[in-house]
Amino acid sequence: MGSMIDVGYVVVSSSAPPEAFFERWIELETHPEWAESMEWFQLDEPVAIGARGKLKSKAGEPLPFRVTAFERPYVYADTTELDGAELTVHHEARPHDGGSRVELRAWLEGPRAADLELEFRANVQRALEADIAALVALVEGEPVDLNASDAVTDGTVIDSDGADGPVD
Repeated sequence: MGSMIDVGYVVVSSSAPPEAFFERWIELETHPEWAESMEWFQLDEPVAIGARGKLKSKAGEPLPFRVTAFERPYVYADTTELDGAELTVHHEARPHDGGSRVELRAWLEGPRAADLELEFRANVQRALEADIAALVALVEGEPVDLNASDAVTDGTVIDSDGADGPVD
């Protein structure tokens, strides 16, 4: 298959849970809401490893892609078929500090990967950075009922003497 050539890498922290990112990643038709460079995604079958579809970036022609990683609720990847190479974008969100650590990676493989590397590296890196910033803003803005404790803001002290059961 030849070697992988990395063309993009981004890591961010978010207060949103990993599931919030995963659900967005697998709703492919909604990607243009936060993926500024993309015009549309169409999946011809339910999201699963091997599922195929087409995508179109604002700058390019429609291209075939397939789902190449799907590990609920943390990992999603798709691979776009280019002329002589393939571009994989790997999305991963893991629990971290009450929220998530989100990592995006993109790489090229195939006979023409080296030819496409320079052209892709700047564009893909810029797109990953913009997309994840927009997605973090989106999912952090969505209501999540994990922060009910934020309601106690008047200085009330809640009795934490272990009344809820034994404390070891």
